[in-house]
Amino acid sequence: MPAFHSITIERQYASGGSEIGKLLEEMLGIPCHDHDILEKAAENCGVPKDMVEFAEETSTNFLLFGLSMLKPGRDELPVSERIFAEETKIITDVVRNENSIIVGRCAGYILKNIVRSLNVYIYSDYEKRFDRAINVYGIADDEAEDVIKKFDKKRSDFYHANTKRKWTDKECYHLCLNSGLLGTKRCAEIIAMVYKAGL
Repeated sequence: MPAFHSITIERQYASGGSEIGKLLEEMLGIPCHDHDILEKAAENCGVPKDMVEFAEETSTNFLLFGLSMLKPGRDELPVSERIFAEETKIITDVVRNENSIIVGRCAGYILKNIVRSLNVYIYSDYEKRFDRAINVYGIADDEAEDVIKKFDKKRSDFYHANTKRKWTDKECYHLCLNSGLLGTKRCAEIIAMVYKAGL
């Protein structure tokens, strides 16, 4: 068993973080959890599934807006906080049952006192992300810049709100990899090598 129990990946929008997670799943034979955690948390908290699906297809800012419009019950946390609390429980249960790869959701922070996880940050130069947003994600040319900015801000704000740390702070991670320079496959190979070594 490697010294690292699981892998967590935070990533800039259109840097290929989700693809790297899937590549690691194939390389290491351990499951990768990404949007399924959000969807399961939403289901458990009674948030309509179509709201989650719409948010994933367009902008997750819509999801945060939608959650803010839902009124919590008496003596309950706001829905957005209940969602994160549920995500925390799901992530914790997942890694207690098996070694896992978790993409996003502040997983490195959530797991810091539970298991030893290899925490990774994936970034890329803007031009490569712009091209990926258009050619891989199907974002229109004239919308790509705004979509990149919105997603990065949403992820940064979400991370800071739940951890009180800066999303891009290198001290939060063991590895920070430039996928635009290295490519997603090479990034996955490097992460897999470090994970197996258990440094």
